[in-house]
Amino acid sequence: MKFAVLGWNYRKTSIEIREQLAIPQTDQLELADRLCRDLALQELSILSTCNRTEFYFVAPNTRSTLGILLKQLIAHYNLPELEELCYPAYDEEAVKHLFRVTSSLDSMIIGEPQIQGQVKTAYQYFLENEYIGSFFKGLFPRAFSTAKRIRTETQIAHFAVSISFAAVELAKRIFSDLSEQTVMIIGAGEMAELAAKHFIKNGVSKLLVTNRTFSNAVILAEQYQGSAIRFEQLSNYLDNADIIIGSTGAHNFIINYDIVKQSIKRRKGRAMFFIDIAVPRDIDPRLNEIANVYSYDIDDLQNIIEDNRKERLRQAELAEDIIEEEAEKLNNWFKTLSAVPAIRALRNSFHQIGFDELEKAFQKLNTLSPEQKEQVERLVHTILHKLLHTPTCNLRKFSNQEDGYLYLDILNQLFELSPPHFSVEESSSTPSLQLIKKKSTSP
Repeated sequence: MKFAVLGWNYRKTSIEIREQLAIPQTDQLELADRLCRDLALQELSILSTCNRTEFYFVAPNTRSTLGILLKQLIAHYNLPELEELCYPAYDEEAVKHLFRVTSSLDSMIIGEPQIQGQVKTAYQYFLENEYIGSFFKGLFPRAFSTAKRIRTETQIAHFAVSISFAAVELAKRIFSDLSEQTVMIIGAGEMAELAAKHFIKNGVSKLLVTNRTFSNAVILAEQYQGSAIRFEQLSNYLDNADIIIGSTGAHNFIINYDIVKQSIKRRKGRAMFFIDIAVPRDIDPRLNEIANVYSYDIDDLQNIIEDNRKERLRQAELAEDIIEEEAEKLNNWFKTLSAVPAIRALRNSFHQIGFDELEKAFQKLNTLSPEQKEQVERLVHTILHKLLHTPTCNLRKFSNQEDGYLYLDILNQLFELSPPHFSVEESSSTPSLQLIKKKSTSP
């Protein structure tokens, strides 16, 4: 395939070094231009995220090119430790690596959705700037379709593995439609903001935010089109909320048994769902003793997350089977495509010979009518078509075999063919069976 990957990610590379490796999009083209020029790279795409920096490239000799690329990047970043931290991959293993990355199987959080968009953005950026050629135009779309298939055929993204998202998943078990629920968030820190983000993303339309520092509550509420409530008025608004998130730094319970007992009475028994993601806890654990009140703390969420993480790993095993299958399909596709230039060259050679011989014959058979000449041309076309049909089919079949390239090499030597370079754009059309029409040199 002549395809390789050189990269660094969170598994072996510290955050300090990953920060130095990160390449802003505005600087990527300058580096790409220099690498393509110095290393004679045929295609290149750079993926740079907070957890990884990877260089995908096509070159005539990937192993020697990767070694030179590594040396250039060590010099570029002035980081000698990159040599022992890097991971190289070639050909089919490089394809599988790309598929795993795009499908989030190689992510810090397996099943997270952001990475596919990041790979697409990188691919599109380098495509628009003409660093992408025929190989990548076939490879990357297959990576995206593989990622989509994994999300469709497995449940790898269905199990929450973060505190804030686990809270949303728990709420869905209590309320079938979150769009009809009101969420109250007590606190305005990072965890509170993540919880607000996930609930809004999952359909919640009404958000209430309260915090001891009212201005912070206002900022968070405005960010998600919610309403800010003064902290001292919390108990007055509590019965308006269906889902309550506790996320403060308080040392005592903010929500106690008696307040909730009064709220559930005013709600006439309509369920209330409390999620305490604070340490120390914000919510009195005795709330579970009240009918139609459901309360979970951070330990409950951690247990759910651990179960979900194990389930994601089981789903990842199913996803690996899909990766193997799709990689094999891609490999077979590229092997088949390798036969196309040889088939085209063989057909062109035969048709050229047929055309030349027809011209010679027509010069001698100058008494033939146009209708008779057309019949002769049709006869030659039919003969050529039948002669080429079996070798064409066999070439496509043999090209899928491990030693398929030997058949192509022998064919090229036997008929002294010079196959043109194949491009993916050409693969959608079948080589023409028409006789080559060239301008006649006769008067």
